[in-house]
Amino acid sequence: FVQFCIQYSSLALLYHDYVLAFPAEVKHIWSRRITVSTLLYICCRYALLANLLYLFEISNVIKKVNFAVTHCDGWYTVTEYLSIAGRAAVLAIFTARTWATC
Repeated sequence: FVQFCIQYSSLALLYHDYVLAFPAEVKHIWSRRITVSTLLYICCRYALLANLLYLFEISNVIKKVNFAVTHCDGWYTVTEYLSIAGRAAVLAIFTARTWATC
């Protein structure tokens, strides 16, 4: 129970930040031409959606998936791909920053 409370509260703070920063994000990110750096930003920022989906799955909030998969494997696959995209974006940004300082 405590673990879920901590996870839900941390996700609530995170998504509260997303809501507060969204107008600036629309102005500076979404209104520009899409580049590699924009895609990396989007992957880093929104890959945390995988954590929310995973939390919903393990806490039995999601009972059925609406797109042809009626068991939890579908949600796990979606969350895995989102998580991998986010981690790859973070590694790419760290690599680019390291390369720029050398």
